[in-house]
Parts: sequence; C-alpha cells; structure tokens
Amino acid sequence: MNFRPFLVLLVLIWPLCASANQADRKQSELDALKQRLQTLQQEFRGTQAHRKEAADELGQSERAISSALRQLRQLDGERQRAQTDLQALTQQADATTARIRAQQAHLAQALKAAYQRGQGDALKLMLNGADPNQAARDLRYLAHLSRARHETIEALRADLAKLAALRQQTEQKTTELAQLQIAREAEQKKLLADKRAREQVLQKLSVQIQQQRREISSLKRDERSLTQLVERLNRLMAQQAARERAAQQAQRNQKDGKSAPSQPRRALGVNTETPVAFRSDKPFSGLKGSLRLPVAGELMNRFGAQREDGGVSWKGLFIRAAEGAAVKAIAAGQVVFAEWLRGFGNLIIVDHGEGYMSLYSNNESLYKQVGERVQPGDAIAAVGNSGGQPDPGLYFEMRHQSRPVNPLLWVK
Repeated sequence: MNFRPFLVLLVLIWPLCASANQADRKQSELDALKQRLQTLQQEFRGTQAHRKEAADELGQSERAISSALRQLRQLDGERQRAQTDLQALTQQADATTARIRAQQAHLAQALKAAYQRGQGDALKLMLNGADPNQAARDLRYLAHLSRARHETIEALRADLAKLAALRQQTEQKTTELAQLQIAREAEQKKLLADKRAREQVLQKLSVQIQQQRREISSLKRDERSLTQLVERLNRLMAQQAARERAAQQAQRNQKDGKSAPSQPRRALGVNTETPVAFRSDKPFSGLKGSLRLPVAGELMNRFGAQREDGGVSWKGLFIRAAEGAAVKAIAAGQVVFAEWLRGFGNLIIVDHGEGYMSLYSNNESLYKQVGERVQPGDAIAAVGNSGGQPDPGLYFEMRHQSRPVNPLLWVK
C-alpha cells in the first residue's frame, strides 16, 4: 500500500488543524474576557451611581472650606479694625494723661503762690488805705486768678473723667481683641478639619474611579487584540500561506496593546499678568482686547480643542496655579451665582451686562456672594481643586448670550 499520498495530505492539513485548535482556544479566551469585561462594566455603573453620593459629600466639604475661609477673612478684618481702635484709644489716653499732669503742675503753682501771699488778700487791699484805683485793679487781678484756678480745676476734673472712660474703652477693646483671636483660632481648626475631610473624600473618589477606568480600558484593549487574533487565526484556516505573517502581526498587536506610561500634562503657555483696578465708561463689549486673565499660571489647554478624556471640547481655559492664589474679577459686574456645583466645584459667575458673563470654577473658597458688586482686580475667590480636579488651578470661561467665547481674544 502506498502511504505517500496520505502523508502528503497530512502535511497539508496539519497546519490547518493546528490553526483551528488555536482559534478555538483563543475564541474561548475571548468569550471569557468579554464576560469579565461585562461584569466589570456593571460594577463600574454601580460605582458611578455611588459617585453622585461621593460628589455630594465632596461638595459639602468644599462648601464648608469656602465658608470657613470667608469667615476667617472677616475675622481678620475685624481684628485689624479692633487693633486700630485700640491704638487710637491708647494714644488718646496718653495725651489726656500728659494734659492732666500739666494741669496739676499749673494748679500746684497757683496754690503755692496763693499760700505765699496769705489769706484775705482782697480785704487787705480794701483796708490798707492804698490808692482806690490801684486797689480796684488789684481786686480785678485777684478775681481773674480765682477764675483761672476754678477753670483749671474743672478742666482737670473733666480730663480725669475722660481718662477713666478711655481706660474702660481700652479694656473693652482688649477683651474684644482677645475674643476675636479665640474665634480665629477656632475657625482655623475647623478649616483644617474640613480640609482633611475633603482630601480623604477626594482621594477615595479619585482612586476608585481611576482604578476602574484603567481596568476597563485595559480589558477593552485586550479584547480588541484578542478579537483581531481570532480573526487572523480563522483566516489562517482558509489560507495556510498567510499563517506566518498573521502570527507576526499578532505579536505586534499584543505589544501595541500594552498600556503606555502616562505622561504629565505639559503647559501650552504661561500667564503672568492679572487684572488690576481701572475705571472705564465703555460697555463690556468695548473692553475686548484690553482685559487680563483672572489668575497667573500655566495654560493647560486650547479653547475649542478636544478634551483628553474624549469628552466634549474645551469651552474655556484651565489655568494651573498655586493653591490659595487670589482669583480676580476681569471687569466690573455683579455676582449672579456663588455656590458649589457638581463638576465645577466652588463656582462663581459675574454678569458684566450686554449678555456677557465670566465663570470661575474649581475654587478653594468663594469670597463674594450673590448680589454683590465687584470691580476689576477685586479678589473674588481663592485657587483650589474643588469638583474633583486633580491639579490646583482655575477653570475660566467667558460667555455671551450663553454661548462660550474664546477668552484669549479678549485679553492683551
């Protein structure tokens, strides 16, 4: 029996059988991977449901920080005014004390002179037989001295009463200053506690979401790579000549499927000029090209560019800046919103008229409240990373009739 044709046929179909077995094995792996990915996505949806609760908790913490910083700023102002009043009272008391000493010295001299002249000066002048005209003049002089002593005594009494009142006011201001200091220290402790609570919430939220996103992204890449591999193996069963090339391609795709290390975001530019006080009779539309960005820092995106996370395009500018730096109003206007908002953190919106508004978000604290008027260069907030922003900075938008406009077209 001639086995040669059988051997030739076996050599021809063996690679196809091996490819079929490999394809079946990879298909099983792909089905398992899809099932795992489906389970993780369900868990992620559950996490997203809890994310609102975590975001609300984050919002409460950031609202507390904003309120504490505003209260601390008010207490500092009250302490400064109380300190100024105390210094003024101290100066008045010192001046009154000096005047009292001078009056006491003058009165002592007058009393000493009267004692040296002896008692009954007026009666002696009338009975000693002197010239009547001279006696009259002497009597008027003695009356003048008597009135002067009386006025000195009355002025001394008034200054002593004033000094006593000044000392009482000084004690009250000192007590008030001490109470303000105690209140300030309490607000500082509360602020530190709120900050620690916020950092814990933010860390918990960020780590949980980032881990699940990375795992889902990695599984999706693995799924794509494995799907491509299965398709190539299936094509190998139909065309043996392509087996070698498909295997090499699979290896390349597997390498490409590995996640690349994340690179730090690079700044696209730097802003060094911030708003300053100015007066202008022009409407807001007439200020185009003369304004300044609200905070100094690094410009991290371009207006209208696609976001890195694949979301909607940028409608404003994110300026990475030092935490706690002053956020300044770009122009005069009225605050129409000052509250924590999901996704934006502590947000403040200023209406400039003519349908123009400026939006300042991700702040650590808001200094102004709804209804307050602001002027160019006024500090309206402090830089932070509220709202889940990983880097401290300010997200800034300008809008006209609710439509976003490029802020860089409005600055110098």
